[in-house]
Amino acid sequence: MVTTANSFQDRAATPGSSARQDGGENPTSCNNNHPMVIQKEEPVEDNASKGPVGDTQSAGNGPDLAGLTNHVVNTLREWYVLASDSIANILEGRLMQQPSKDVWLLGKHYEVAAIEQHDSSQGWMENHPPGFVEDFSRLIWCTYRSHYPPIAPSAFTTDAGWGCMLRAGQTLLAQALQLHCFGREWGFSWESIQDEDRHRRRQYVGIVKQFFDDYSGTSVFSIHRMSSIGRKFEGKDIGQWFGPHGTATIIRKLAQEANHDLNIYTTTDGVVYLADICADEFRPTLILVTSMLGIDRVNPVYYPFIQASLTLPQSAGIAGGKPSSALYFAGFQGDELFYLDPHYTRQAVIHRNDDAYTATDLTTYSCNTPRRIPLNRLDPCMVFGYYCGTLEALVDLRSRINLLADDGMKTLMAFDNGHSPETAAAHVGDCARTSMHSETPNKSVASISKDTQSHADTVPLKLPPQSDSESSGVEVSEGSGRSIEHRSKGSEIILEGEGNSSEEDWVTDM
Repeated sequence: MVTTANSFQDRAATPGSSARQDGGENPTSCNNNHPMVIQKEEPVEDNASKGPVGDTQSAGNGPDLAGLTNHVVNTLREWYVLASDSIANILEGRLMQQPSKDVWLLGKHYEVAAIEQHDSSQGWMENHPPGFVEDFSRLIWCTYRSHYPPIAPSAFTTDAGWGCMLRAGQTLLAQALQLHCFGREWGFSWESIQDEDRHRRRQYVGIVKQFFDDYSGTSVFSIHRMSSIGRKFEGKDIGQWFGPHGTATIIRKLAQEANHDLNIYTTTDGVVYLADICADEFRPTLILVTSMLGIDRVNPVYYPFIQASLTLPQSAGIAGGKPSSALYFAGFQGDELFYLDPHYTRQAVIHRNDDAYTATDLTTYSCNTPRRIPLNRLDPCMVFGYYCGTLEALVDLRSRINLLADDGMKTLMAFDNGHSPETAAAHVGDCARTSMHSETPNKSVASISKDTQSHADTVPLKLPPQSDSESSGVEVSEGSGRSIEHRSKGSEIILEGEGNSSEEDWVTDM
């Protein structure tokens, strides 16, 4: 099965040009004991770090005109999205439907009170449970940006038209970083002078600055670095579209280069090799699972797993999309997913000291208007993200996925206690070389597997409450809502489901 860039091809846009200021260094690690070492990337061209016009703040009417242009384009897109969604929902008979009782957002459950008389004037897209919109607005939203320093060696000063999948990947990673720094309850007050809120504000700013659009030391996952890594390892020219597999690979390589305190693990066949994650010492890990769930559309057999994935406490969301557009999915209500759309162009944010930022400065990194898309409109190519901050969380994820599979659900993941074939081959060579110089052998694959296994057998787990199958379509095992004891079934797990046999073909084309 082969997929091409046309699966998410964006509309072309003409790059603008301007410059932005660069600020000082800021540690972006949430754990001061493990600071990141970020090597500043030298641009290929001398003028790559500064714009051709000059300072963004003093470039005459250029930035104002650019801001007006972005506003007009974004407004037109908003009208287009609303009109097309409304027409599609009228044709599908969704516009006047009663909303489902079950709403999920990255593992958090919201119950919608029964509505005796449906208020048709409110609209189908505005029936949200209390607290949901506030929680949704705390998601970090990465979108197209303009008027940043050119991405060397090109002249691109905007990623509008080609960077949507990279932005969706940034959005997924941003939620994982919030989970890493704050846990699931990541709210704080911008106005508060309490020490805890001030500390959270600095952490939040530190997360957002990792996605600023330049080559500065704090911009670990900037569009500049992502494009440059993609050019180096994926063979894609700057300005070309990246697929989900390429995006996941880029994120992993950037984290490795920056010595990031968040470990990134990627898999394209759905198998998570636990010994690869826990080989030396467990580190907080974001697992990125790239999957192809059909040909032109998602096979309906995978709908329950897509929904169930977003109910897991480890969920960092899904980077996927619909044909022609990449999107980030964070939750669902019934058979519709809530998403953030990266196809809105904003001007690049200027670097300042962390304490100098206000909520207004970073308002373009949040969205308080949840949008929905039915499962049957999704493109089948996706990246599922799962954040495991502790070894117990990793074991818990394995148990939950196994329970879903045991209950008959078509899952996309399986866990193996050993090393991946590539890592195992390298491990054997390392052990052979080490044994010639040391009397103390390295920890073997078998012992790692055994340690992980024994730990998994003793950790009590708890699944989220079972969803209403009629409203959400999620099938959860009978053990939902009560404590269970995980019991392993051995180190080998057979990967079930469709669409895996041709994984190698489509990955090579991304």
